[in-house]
Amino acid sequence: LKEILGVSKFENIIVASGEQFADALAGSYLAAVKNAPILLVKPGTVSLVQEYIRANLMPGGTVYILGGENAVPKTMENGLSGLNVKRLGGATRYDTNLLILNEAGLYGDAVIICTGKDFADSLSASAIGLPIVLVKDNLTSAQVDYLKNTSCNFVIIGGTNAVNKRIEERLISLGRVT
Repeated sequence: LKEILGVSKFENIIVASGEQFADALAGSYLAAVKNAPILLVKPGTVSLVQEYIRANLMPGGTVYILGGENAVPKTMENGLSGLNVKRLGGATRYDTNLLILNEAGLYGDAVIICTGKDFADSLSASAIGLPIVLVKDNLTSAQVDYLKNTSCNFVIIGGTNAVNKRIEERLISLGRVT
């Protein structure tokens, strides 16, 4: 990635759980916006990831930790003292998803809607670099507020077992749905 970007160090690095999929997939858009790698961490790899960050983050750069302390342990953050670290972690994966999207900002005119219960649909959609909103059985009020402010097209990925008709109907009331 450094070679593709033509840099010797990254301005931003993203860290997410290597054991849970949701935050890393939600963070794919932040990674695209920030030209940043996503490093996956799990027990036993924290010190290796910290070492990589210290060697590859430019001075004044930012480390984004995605998820709460159950997803990425506090020891990850503690081992990065002296660096600009920003944790984007909500009470649930859906709250964390919105924190990530708000941090990234919205560029373009489409938002991808995928189930947050499984990773296959969101993984296939993550490569296109668009914001992904992970949903469960209903849209939360925070998700509705976010989506109301996007004035975008909503692209549902997956069948009705993944994103149900109730969510699709709510999205139709907010804008154009594919």
